[in-house]
Parts: sequence; C-alpha cells; structure tokens
Amino acid sequence: MKNRDRYLILIFLVIVLPIFLWGLSFPQTTIKHNAYPIIVYGSQLFAVIGFSLFAFSFMLSTRIKVIEKYFGGLDKLYRIHHTIGKLAFFALLIHPVVLAVRWLPDNIAKTFWYLLPVHRKMEINLGSWALLGLTTLLLFTLVIKLPYDKWKITHKFMGLFFILGIAHVFGVAGFYEEKPLLAIYFIIISILGVSAFMYKAIFHKWAVKKYPFTVVKIDKLNERTMEITLRNESADFDYIPGQFCFFQFVNEGISMESHPFTICGASKEGEINILVKSLGDYTNNLYKKLTLDSAALVEGPYGCFDYKLGKEKQIWIGGGVGIAPFISWCRDLEKNSMPGLEVELYYCVNSEAEAFHLHEFQKLEKAPPNFRVTLSCSDKSGFLKVRDIGETKNMTIFICGPKEMRSALLKDFKGLKIPKENIIFEDFDFI
Repeated sequence: MKNRDRYLILIFLVIVLPIFLWGLSFPQTTIKHNAYPIIVYGSQLFAVIGFSLFAFSFMLSTRIKVIEKYFGGLDKLYRIHHTIGKLAFFALLIHPVVLAVRWLPDNIAKTFWYLLPVHRKMEINLGSWALLGLTTLLLFTLVIKLPYDKWKITHKFMGLFFILGIAHVFGVAGFYEEKPLLAIYFIIISILGVSAFMYKAIFHKWAVKKYPFTVVKIDKLNERTMEITLRNESADFDYIPGQFCFFQFVNEGISMESHPFTICGASKEGEINILVKSLGDYTNNLYKKLTLDSAALVEGPYGCFDYKLGKEKQIWIGGGVGIAPFISWCRDLEKNSMPGLEVELYYCVNSEAEAFHLHEFQKLEKAPPNFRVTLSCSDKSGFLKVRDIGETKNMTIFICGPKEMRSALLKDFKGLKIPKENIIFEDFDFI
C-alpha cells in the first residue's frame, strides 16, 4: 500500500467519518446560542474534528509494532502524531473562539470571559479547563522549550486534559439523543484514546519487553563522538540491519531516560554497536560518564529503513552519526552479498578526520558487490549537492543525517522530480 493510500484512510477515519456522522444527526441550533446557525455549525464541526484528532494522537504514540509498520517506521509515525496533535489543538481552540467572537466589537470583555472557566454549567467549564491546559503544554513545547526529560513529564498531563474533554463532550445536554451515531463513534475513540494514554504512560514500561545488555567497550572517536559496544545478555534479541532501538543506561550520574540510537552492526556474535554524538544534555552526560560494565535496557528494534526493500541501483547518503545505518548495511553486505545490487555511498562529514568508518566502506569497494564510496568533506568542497551525485533516475535513494542536510537534499531531489517513493529517509527529530 502506498503512503498516500495510508494517509487517505487515516484522514477518512479521523476527519471525514466524524463529519459525516455529525451531518447525519441533523444538527439543530437554538435561540439560546444567540448566534447565526453557520457560527454554531462551524463551532461544532471544529469541536468534532478536534476531539477526533486528539483521540487518534494518543493511539499513534503507543509504539505498537503493527501501527509502526503501517506508517513505514516510527519516525514517520511520530511526525504524523505531532502533526495531528497540533491540528487537534488549533481545531479545539477555534471551537469556542468562533462562538466568542459574536460579541465583537461591542463587548470585548464578554468575548474574553467566554473563553475562561467561569460559566454556570460545569460541562462547559470542563472544556475551558481542558483547552487552557492544552495551551499551557503547547507553550512549554514551542516557547519555553523545556529539557526533554522535563517535557516528557508535562506531556503526561495530556491524558488528564483529554479526559476533561470527554466529560465536556458527553456532559452537553441532549448529545446522545440528538447525535446518537456520533456519540457511538466518540465513545469508541474515547475508550481507545484513554486506553492508549494509560498504556503509554503507565503500562508501557512493563508491557514492552526490554532486553538486558552490558557495555563491554567504549571507543571515543573524538571529543564528541563515541562508539559503544554492548553484549547481549538475552538469547532472543534480533534486528534487521538499519533498525534502531531505545536504550536506557543504568549508570551512576546518567538519567534513566530512554533514547533512540541506530544499531550500526555487530563487531562479533552476541554484540551490537551504536554511535553516540554529544548533541544535548543527555548525550553530553552519556559521553562523559558512561563506564564499562554498565547495564543497559534495550527496547525494540524499530524502523523500516532497509536497503533490501530498494531497487537494484541505490544511492546512500549519510552524514554525521546518520552514517550508522549504512555501517550496519555495509557489515551485512560483507556477510551476505546481494548479486545485482549497485550502491553509491556518499559519506558526508565536516572534515576527513571525522570519517571514522571510511576504511570499512573502502574495504567493501574491493569485494564482489558493486559498491562505491565518495567522501564529501564540507571544509574542502562545501556541503553535498544533488548536482554532485550524478545519475539518480530509477534508483532508490536512502538518506540519514542532520536535518539541514536532509532538508536541502530532499528539496533538490524534489526539483528534479524524483518520485517520492524512490526517496527513503530516516528522521530522528521526532524525539
């Protein structure tokens, strides 16, 4: 199934279906609203869409493998989750604003107070409290920009505000009688939404299997980047080259946060390697304080970044620690060659001193697979451009690297009208 078809199904379930059910209910406006019918209808529609989006945003955050595979990887799933969450907020914000502006410009004060929890009816106040809570969380996310571990704590309040929203919806007088089909739909997505929130916030750490590993080697490649080797203490752990896992390191001075890192292969049986670059508070702390023999809990693997799903002719573009999945693929090709596969790898670094794994790729150039590596150093030739790559038609292009590099390349490939299905990228900006 193409990505477009997957998104169309999602749009139908989240937006089209609830609007259709709302329309079947023959919504009525009454004199108590003191507003034109179009204003009331508009407010109701934004409420219906916003509530549906809000419920589905919880379902998409669960990391359930079936959902992940449906959307083509956890990074893409989380981007959809973030987009749906933002759309839900703005739809729910417009819902009361549309009703409030009917007093403008004559009574600005009444318009303002209408948006606050000062109504005579409790169910209306519950909706106001829910919206104020969502607004506060959005400020923490977009304006204040809390550290990731603090932000995760505040994000758990989303479930509380969703429950307040449920109470607001089902507390409205006549909702069941006037809109029975919509009420059934809302009951279903409310149960699913609350269940998804409870699962992710409370039960996830027990429900999802975490594999025990031990840190057996720490190779500090430079002052910011290190390669960690971990020994598997569980016999049943397996992964596809290019996938990533969530790692929790049990080490004094390091928080028990769970962070995603791509497995860049295995140095020997029963071990895995990951590349870590100091880019924030957590990774900086990890670089400084991680010690040998530290325990690690590994959740996963996740991701659908797999060269075996591409065409016979491929282009790989990796930058920074985004080279990790390509290292994994390279090591896999050494063990399991694929006849007919032709690969051009572009290894993007700031300087040649940062090309830590260049020797592995150069070694593969001499092996039977048709493999060629090009080192792109920004200090010598600037950042890699699509014009530096050459022929790209009828080839699968894999990209993993910093956001700026990825965005620039995707823009250039779009200008060349390369089909979207021929470009596969992994995005770690979802955390």
